[in-house]
Amino acid sequence: MHATDFVFLFHGKIWLFLLTALALSLFGYLMYKRWLILKQAKPTERFNRWSERFRNLFLYFFGQKGLFFRKERFSGLVHAIIFWGFCVFVVRSLSLFIEGFTSWEIPNNLIGNFYFFWKDLFAVLVSVSILVAMYRRWVLKVKRLTLSWDANLILLQILALMVTDLLIDGAIYATAGTNPRGAWAPFSGFTMMLLQGLSPGALTAIHHISWWLHIFVLFFFLNYLPLSKHFHVITSFFNVLFTDPDETRVVMSKLDVAGAFERNESLGLQTIKDLNWKDVFDLYSCTECGRCTDNCPAHLSGKILSPKEIILELRDHAVHEIPAFGKPAKTRDIVGISVKPEEIWACTSCMACVEACPIQIDQLSKILEMRRNEVMIKDKYPPAFQSVFKGMDGRGNPWDMPSNERLAWMKGLNVKTMAELNGDASQIEYLFFVGCAASFDPRAQKIARAVVQILNAAGVKFAVLGEEESCTGDPARRIGHEYIFQMLAQQNIKTFNNYHVKKIITICPHCFNTFKNEYPQFAGNYEVIHHSVLIEHLVKSGKIQFKKRIDATVAFHDSCYLGRYNRIFDSPRVVLQKIPGVQLIEMDRNRERGMCCGAGGGLMWVEEEPGKRVNELRVSQAVEAFSNAKNNGTSRVIANACPFCMIMMEDGIKAKNVDFQDRDISELVAESMDLTESKQALAQGGKN
Repeated sequence: MHATDFVFLFHGKIWLFLLTALALSLFGYLMYKRWLILKQAKPTERFNRWSERFRNLFLYFFGQKGLFFRKERFSGLVHAIIFWGFCVFVVRSLSLFIEGFTSWEIPNNLIGNFYFFWKDLFAVLVSVSILVAMYRRWVLKVKRLTLSWDANLILLQILALMVTDLLIDGAIYATAGTNPRGAWAPFSGFTMMLLQGLSPGALTAIHHISWWLHIFVLFFFLNYLPLSKHFHVITSFFNVLFTDPDETRVVMSKLDVAGAFERNESLGLQTIKDLNWKDVFDLYSCTECGRCTDNCPAHLSGKILSPKEIILELRDHAVHEIPAFGKPAKTRDIVGISVKPEEIWACTSCMACVEACPIQIDQLSKILEMRRNEVMIKDKYPPAFQSVFKGMDGRGNPWDMPSNERLAWMKGLNVKTMAELNGDASQIEYLFFVGCAASFDPRAQKIARAVVQILNAAGVKFAVLGEEESCTGDPARRIGHEYIFQMLAQQNIKTFNNYHVKKIITICPHCFNTFKNEYPQFAGNYEVIHHSVLIEHLVKSGKIQFKKRIDATVAFHDSCYLGRYNRIFDSPRVVLQKIPGVQLIEMDRNRERGMCCGAGGGLMWVEEEPGKRVNELRVSQAVEAFSNAKNNGTSRVIANACPFCMIMMEDGIKAKNVDFQDRDISELVAESMDLTESKQALAQGGKN
């Protein structure tokens, strides 16, 4: 029996033609309405570096690489099987449709049979995966998932396509009494065995009903996609393709602040029209899997922010203004209507959400752009940021400290300023950019002192700016005040260029990221090295010699701006492993999935609610790691490579009242080198 045997019944070809015309017309209309949202979006340059883009597409779209992270591997495999099976079934569904008009079918030859085998296999694998997915949704009720009828309907439609496919072939084979493809169609053959014994009329009915149901479900599925979260079936291809291949960090866009004010234009993200077309693909492509929210430190600590909900709120806002059916609505502000202000101000800018998304949606940039609009256009932001802006604008630092206090940390050390060298850059190899935290915070000052001791002992020639040093502007930019950021950036670049600076050492990952990735927007191009990387180089070159054992179990805490933003994971660990006596362990969340300390995005200067503090949550994770460590007889140390992380971990240790030390890797190195100051002052400074 063949499809063409029954499609003529009741003028089947005519009905199929009418169904096809109706389905494709409706699909075209729905796609047009979605196109209208995309059409009004701002331009962005993404048509370049095609070889890298296609490699990224192969890994993250076809290979589904983003699904296979640690604890998510099983659920990731379930989704990947459904996706791969769906890709395989595109050919099968098209062939069934073509059979309705012609006598063509997938040929019974080597190529056709090879395809049929995989089609048959995936029909079963996808069906089982869908049952697992339904179990996770209906029984386990996994929290990170959006448990809606929408997802269940889609799963049932895909299951219907798989089952009807097996029934179509099974009925044909049962009627003929043989499986012409043999071992190439194992599960269709098994379906044939189940159906054998039924009357020819019953087999014909099963065949007819299954074929028409398959076609109807296929068309219904096609038209349902633009109305549901599963629009990502169409858009995620483009979303991954147009994701910049090196987008492992978020480099905020440069704004023409003065020009925007002169032209009375908006800044940041105020309405949907402020999105660029890649942003719109982000909104269309969200699968509502919740991996971003599951990795968000603000959400995990009990705050209102959910990166998934941010994307869904923006998507719903866009669809409300240009609905699939009905007239367009009036353009409205996003924040205060669809997105609560508390959501965007809870973000630590750690980028965990971006890292976790399997189809490379950028949730963070939208949050930061909404902040920009709130700050620069509406002048609305948490009161705590007022003093931060005042300090950076007036004194060049968010602590609002006088510039002459930037020299206090250097007391008793052999450190020269660029002014003392008369600006002669030939006398040094590096400018040591100390940063605001290590200049003004008493605990963080010990990091700068340890780094200086190491550099001097290793014979590295360097100088500092002293009073001429100013904040990089990172806190201002992440909070949303682009004007202050650009003012500080231009001021620093002018200072660097006056002294012919080529190489910069930083101890703050925020400074490192800003110099390396964002100052080039203003023609500030320098070779920037973080102190953890420099120390690793000095150790490997033999310029650092360890003399003293440090018997300690050490858990390294990854800074977000060093790790996720700049992929520096190994250098601090290599250094720690070289220190005699150190037993390095890992917290459950580490490296690219490391947990934020809670200080990023300007939240260093915001007092978190008791019981909802990110740093305390991170210290609790350290407690668990130490309790699982084999050697608990040694001292326990949380090691950092960031002054902000140091300060936050220090507070978290005190709040949790645990017997840990909090040390920067430079302090541990200086102590093991048996440098003078490390013998007492640094060791005592690292205890709580």
